[in-house]
Amino acid sequence: MPDEEPPAGSADVIRFPHSRVAGSGRSRPIKDLGLTPLARQIDPTGNGCSGHWCSFCKGVWFGRTGETECPVCGNRHG
Repeated sequence: MPDEEPPAGSADVIRFPHSRVAGSGRSRPIKDLGLTPLARQIDPTGNGCSGHWCSFCKGVWFGRTGETECPVCGNRHG
């Protein structure tokens, strides 16, 4: 019966060949630059904070919505 369509949900999944490839720096842990002073003042546990990348420090810092300055080096350009 080659003219019949397969039952719904039985189609083969074609996997993207590089979907599970780790990035170049994945062998080492991410550098945590900490919370901004405002975020620490609002909630010292860091709940509700967003992570931001600092290209100078090569790490991630956490702050509240709208904050743009790395707490370590003061970089404001990502």
